[in-house]
Amino acid sequence: MKRYLFLLLLVLFAACRHADRTFEILDKAEELIQANEADSAYTLLKEIPNLQQYPEKERARWCLLMTQAIDRTYRTHTSDSLIRFVIRFYEGKKDLSELPTAYYLLGRVQKDLGDNEKSVSSFLKALDLAKEDGDYKLQYLSASQLGNIFESTGFINEAFRSYQQALHFAEQGKDSVNMAYANIYLGRVYGLLKVWDQAIVVFQRSISIAEHVSNTLALQLGLNELADTYIHIQKYQDAFSCLQKILYLKEKSTVNSKAVTYLHIADLFRLMGNYDSAYVSLNKALMADNQYTRRTVYQHFCYLFEEQGDYKKAVEYNKRYWACNDSIQNAESDIILDIETKYLREKLLAEKQQQELKQSKLIFWGSSLLFVAIIIILLVYMDKKRTTICLFEQLHKIRFQMAENKRIIASYQEQMDSLSLRQSNYDDLQQKKALLEQEVSNLVQRNEKLNNQKLQILIRLNQKDEEIKQYEEIIKQRENTPDIFARIKRTLTLEEKEMAGTDCSHRRFAPAIHRTIKKSFSPVNGY
Repeated sequence: MKRYLFLLLLVLFAACRHADRTFEILDKAEELIQANEADSAYTLLKEIPNLQQYPEKERARWCLLMTQAIDRTYRTHTSDSLIRFVIRFYEGKKDLSELPTAYYLLGRVQKDLGDNEKSVSSFLKALDLAKEDGDYKLQYLSASQLGNIFESTGFINEAFRSYQQALHFAEQGKDSVNMAYANIYLGRVYGLLKVWDQAIVVFQRSISIAEHVSNTLALQLGLNELADTYIHIQKYQDAFSCLQKILYLKEKSTVNSKAVTYLHIADLFRLMGNYDSAYVSLNKALMADNQYTRRTVYQHFCYLFEEQGDYKKAVEYNKRYWACNDSIQNAESDIILDIETKYLREKLLAEKQQQELKQSKLIFWGSSLLFVAIIIILLVYMDKKRTTICLFEQLHKIRFQMAENKRIIASYQEQMDSLSLRQSNYDDLQQKKALLEQEVSNLVQRNEKLNNQKLQILIRLNQKDEEIKQYEEIIKQRENTPDIFARIKRTLTLEEKEMAGTDCSHRRFAPAIHRTIKKSFSPVNGY
């Protein structure tokens, strides 16, 4: 049993070590995303194998981080399965900590999939959850995405309100970079409404904030939008100054990055009628190796020579434009084919993963049931062992109690024997007492008889005294009768002797009767 427990603990320890390694990767990926290094996070997350073997919580976290990495690296979302799994998990657990981010990412995915209606619903849900959580950055992102959808679908007033909300959230969060971008978005809406003066004010405010925080990307975007606004109101010199500042900022950038700015400058020179300068700028833009940029450059060459009346060169560049366009379409077809292949491969992989997931779940639940069964068996065994020990202890206590009870019974038996003996003595004494009481009663009766006799004798004596007195009187009267007097005297003498004998008998029996009565009524052996 101990050996099996040891092996089980080793397996659990190994699993924990492997899980700890996965947790470290997820933590590192999250740190990279927060540090705007989404490419590194994406690569790191791809390295985690057999994701189905991990607990649902860790898989949900991986899906959330992977969706964030795809979004931050500007990859196009092709499926909402990952983020849907995240939402189902956190809603099932009623865990609101990650739900606002999950709904925001769901909106981003749905936007890439072209479902603007569902995307708006998801962004609104994320906005409500972020308000409850007090997350101003997420509120800003959700509001700005809503503004972008409304702007692209022609709902300008709704876009304006959403961008105003985004600016408010950025100000609440004291996020200068997002304040700069929110002003740019508002400036675009003012441009769509053709409120050019207000658009210029907002763009200038954005540029000022971006310069203050030294954010080059926001600064370039603000200058570019301000240049477009100046072009719309035909302030070409102001627009050229903005584009020159952008070129200065891109001094150390790639050729492709500079090519876009040169293209804008060439278009500005064309509008100003400065065709030579436009031609030079277009040639600088043509140095880019990006096919989309080159196609646009060829199109602008065509417009430039067409305005100058040089239709031969215009046709030549138009042919180059279409050749480049065909090349792009072929490349896009290849890309589409690659995407479809990748989609099918990912679909098959997903089905395979689902099958592996089912198998891993069966293995997991089987292992869990086995583990639970082992634990139950161990618990039952330990419980029975504990019960057996308790029974032995109770048996020992019972035996000890029985011996003690026997000793107490023997002690009680001795006391009962002693009490029985004393009871027997007591019964004898009771009988003696009854006999003595009977004897006393007899003596009392005899005494009463004697007392009665005594009283009778006394009465008789009194009578005799009276008679004597009478006789004495008679004697006195008759002194001449000596014979009668002598006879009376003899009679009196006999009565006095009888009286004396009775008194003597009474005095002889009275002390004995008194002792007998006292002894009979005295306490006997404590009773």
